[in-house]
Amino acid sequence: MNDRTDLLSAILDGLRGEPINLILTVGRDGSPLDFGEQPPNVHIERYIPQNMLLPLCDLVVTHGGSGTMMDALSFGLPMVMIPISADQPLNAQLCSRLGVVRVVTPVGRTEAELAQDIRNATQAVLRDPAYRESAQRLRNELEALPGLAYPVSLLAPLATPHA
Repeated sequence: MNDRTDLLSAILDGLRGEPINLILTVGRDGSPLDFGEQPPNVHIERYIPQNMLLPLCDLVVTHGGSGTMMDALSFGLPMVMIPISADQPLNAQLCSRLGVVRVVTPVGRTEAELAQDIRNATQAVLRDPAYRESAQRLRNELEALPGLAYPVSLLAPLATPHA
């Protein structure tokens, strides 16, 4: 959802003054220069592979798409989700039930209100260890699931007679 520069601006406005290192990606077609000069704790990039960045993070602010959600959970990271469309509202609802996310609904809010909501949600998740504990518990459950070899072992005998 990198075309939603209003949301990216709200994230920046809400979090640039916090005592955190903020890394914002704007997509391959976005320009970090569109957001102006930032303080030293804010880094805006077009793209950073999540598998390189997430091990260094304490929290993920996301629209709640399945890819980013699963990547964050695989690293045991709590989230602030700003769901917009598609699977995002359902992902936010399910993650909220699991205690790994604070949800910020963007509909009907000004950019200033949204920035404040993002700041409040981020502060709450970083302060309350229950979010991280729930995310780490879920990570452990995901890691305990069987790998790809298991479903392949179930499907191979079914495919062999028809080969």
